[in-house]
Amino acid sequence: MSRPYPLPHFTQASSHPSSPTAERRALSPQTVVLLLSAWITLTANWALWLRLPTLDGYDGSLTVLFVRILPLVFFATSLLLSLTAWPRWMKPVWLLLLLIAAGSQYFMVEYGTIMDRGMIHNIVQTDVRESADLFNPKLLLQLAVIVGLPALWLWRQPIRGSQTAGRTLMRTLVLAVSSLALLAGSVFISYRELAPVVRNNLWLRFMFNPVNPVLATVDAGLKPLLHKPRPFKTITGGVALGASYAQAGNKPPLFVLVVGETARSANFSLNGYAHQTNPDLAQRNVLSWRNATSCGTSTRESVPCMFSSLGREAFYAAKEDHDNLLDVLQAAGLAVLWVDNQAGCKGVCQRIPNASTADRVNTADGKALCSSDGECLDGILLSGLDERIAKLDPERRAKGVVLVMHQMGSHGPAYYKRATAETKLFQPECDTNALSSCAQQTVINAYDNSIRYTDHFLAQTIDWLKARQSQYQTGLLYMSDHGESLGEMGIYLHGMPYAMAPDEQKHVPMIAWLGESHGLGARTQISDACLRNGLDQALSHDNLYHTVLGLMDVQSPSYQKPLDAMAACRNAG
Repeated sequence: MSRPYPLPHFTQASSHPSSPTAERRALSPQTVVLLLSAWITLTANWALWLRLPTLDGYDGSLTVLFVRILPLVFFATSLLLSLTAWPRWMKPVWLLLLLIAAGSQYFMVEYGTIMDRGMIHNIVQTDVRESADLFNPKLLLQLAVIVGLPALWLWRQPIRGSQTAGRTLMRTLVLAVSSLALLAGSVFISYRELAPVVRNNLWLRFMFNPVNPVLATVDAGLKPLLHKPRPFKTITGGVALGASYAQAGNKPPLFVLVVGETARSANFSLNGYAHQTNPDLAQRNVLSWRNATSCGTSTRESVPCMFSSLGREAFYAAKEDHDNLLDVLQAAGLAVLWVDNQAGCKGVCQRIPNASTADRVNTADGKALCSSDGECLDGILLSGLDERIAKLDPERRAKGVVLVMHQMGSHGPAYYKRATAETKLFQPECDTNALSSCAQQTVINAYDNSIRYTDHFLAQTIDWLKARQSQYQTGLLYMSDHGESLGEMGIYLHGMPYAMAPDEQKHVPMIAWLGESHGLGARTQISDACLRNGLDQALSHDNLYHTVLGLMDVQSPSYQKPLDAMAACRNAG
């Protein structure tokens, strides 16, 4: 006797029920799509529903607003899912869409993130260590409810097919056209009321789940396939070392550029923050600019941009790829090395020597600074550094060395992992990655402890440089790639579209130590007093390229003196 329902696996080519009982139970794929759309609308869009009371500039009835937005979400979802309204092989696809919806909702609710194309790129470029920090039992609960319950139903639900492929196509087209028409009609009916709400709250456009995550994923995946590789334009022509390299008595420079991670300027006590997050740097005569902003709100965006000569606007508008700061320094004849304690250099170091701290995990330093999953505190960046320098080209090394250290820094949401017990001064701290389940002050405490560890690491690096002043003229510049949200307006982490990102995700620290009496500052005749008088000037990642070239006395046609943050204080007495 035939089974009353299809075999319980998702790859079967179901369609025609084999018994009267199954015939009665069978549903058309179009009906399944509508049921799934209703389920997703009601269970996987809480990120949207929970934020409606926080709308900017709306003082009307929330019930009326909900009633106006609900059909938009449903019809947009049914339009997306209508593409899957086929009788065969669709169960795995439906489950995938449910997984996307559940996962997206978790991150949008827990961290206030928006699943746009930039966030999809960030997810793709995240390594296993960073992904593990995002795992939480709450995610399993969402998956169990939003995916598990309909999965149990789909497992046993027979799908009714049409007699012909043409009829199936016609029914699917009717569903798609009807969904589109009803979506358009809902927009038309509510446009007058919703248009000003959307203008004042641009994030609403990104909150339809899973429509926006799916479209963002498709956009992120198709753009590289549809666009031809961009031509590469070199800017290293005419690059040369300046006069300071030929002056008698000058030692070769040793310059450390620290690329910070997820550090926001507002939480640096050097910049006036109440928590003493920078006690070590405060004792080392550093300069801290208080009004610097980033190129982007994620590592993927900011790191390539901050090393570019173009500036933010021109960088994102460029039709060509270019050499970056490190290429120019190397072309001038200097030894350049990138050391990474993060998930890669985002293409910036692909043409220069580079290394990862992963090769130090099994050393004595690694056993002290790295966890069992291979994630290391930033102190590991200093481990074996002399040996790394010794392996660089000796001819280049004799002219000067530029080291770039890419921190793990304050990468969230597991801030509690980013500090040692000795630097966890602020208690109690949130000791979970489920930030929204912690009191906001405990989240801030955990984050501040990570900044305190960065302070310790930078002080260690300065001390390492001081110990090498007999061989080199030394200096350090630190600048974070982007900032971080810590629960303000219900938003956590970073990566929001730049135009709508809060200041906390764009306002970054910029700190310099230019050596002592014979350091890099003296080598390039920079007045410390002059710099200290200008620490409130507005700077950004646009200034980094030109400031480093000026500090290193590297001549290049791409150098723009007005963008050199130290140019006005050179030869200023």
